[in-house]
Amino acid sequence: MQISIILLGKLINFFIMILLGFILVNKNILKSSDSRILSIIVVYQVMPCAIIGSFEIDFTKEKLQGLLFSAVIAVIIHVLLLIFINIGRKFWHWTPVECATVMYSNSGNMIIPLVSAILGSDYVLYSCAFMSVQLIFLWTHCSTMLSEKPHLEWKKIISNINVLAIIAGLLLFFCKIKLPAVILAPINDIGNMLAPLSMIVTGMLMADSPILASLKNAKLYLFSAIRLVIWPTILLLIMCVSHVYEFIPDGRTLLLIVYLASITPSASTITQMVQVYNKDATYSSLLNVFTTLFCIITMPLAVILFSWLIL
Repeated sequence: MQISIILLGKLINFFIMILLGFILVNKNILKSSDSRILSIIVVYQVMPCAIIGSFEIDFTKEKLQGLLFSAVIAVIIHVLLLIFINIGRKFWHWTPVECATVMYSNSGNMIIPLVSAILGSDYVLYSCAFMSVQLIFLWTHCSTMLSEKPHLEWKKIISNINVLAIIAGLLLFFCKIKLPAVILAPINDIGNMLAPLSMIVTGMLMADSPILASLKNAKLYLFSAIRLVIWPTILLLIMCVSHVYEFIPDGRTLLLIVYLASITPSASTITQMVQVYNKDATYSSLLNVFTTLFCIITMPLAVILFSWLIL
């Protein structure tokens, strides 16, 4: 229950930041399109710094074990999600945008600040395992699905700045290299801007979305429920029945981190990719907005269930 209260408080903080972004556009101080500049800063500077900073901890066998455990669970989750959305495509004719909304969470923007607030900075390292796995799936499965092309864009995977940051962080971690304070301090300061900037961007996009006009669109509620309620429930039951948390000493806490990463709103990156591949960007943006709005209710409840069944 205590974790849920902390989570709820953090989500309220996020929504205050979202409101500030909304006001900037609503009061004509900035345009919604100006959010692209902030998005570029987040993707190319802030997030890489947050990732590298999370690896600047002492190397131990326990941390290595936890990192591998988190990565394996993240891979399993994404494979399960692939099966889940393929069932949706076959039986209910989900579109590529809907499939991407269900499969890909906003772990990149939300999980690092959430884990840091709930469990402490030492646990942020393990959230990067989920992010690493999702980045690979994003630039393989998701890009192929949205572009409807059979080939994989391996060059984009390898050259992605966040993938490079993960590789650099892993090298620092495994080689037991500590960055000097004069370099690490600005990296951490920039990384700490991840949540505020990401939420402000979300608010700016919300201000330009036809939210009121879309309130009668049943599909937005349906896929929000699938992303935030149905999938988290299925995943929690699988975790509970499998007892996978018993494999390592700190398994329950690490499983909570992976679970949190998986139940966040739909990935904001999807909307950007949808624009690139000329799909329905407005629909994708609304799905992101609706899941972001509803998560303030669903995520604390999901964590309460997790606490009852696993913690």
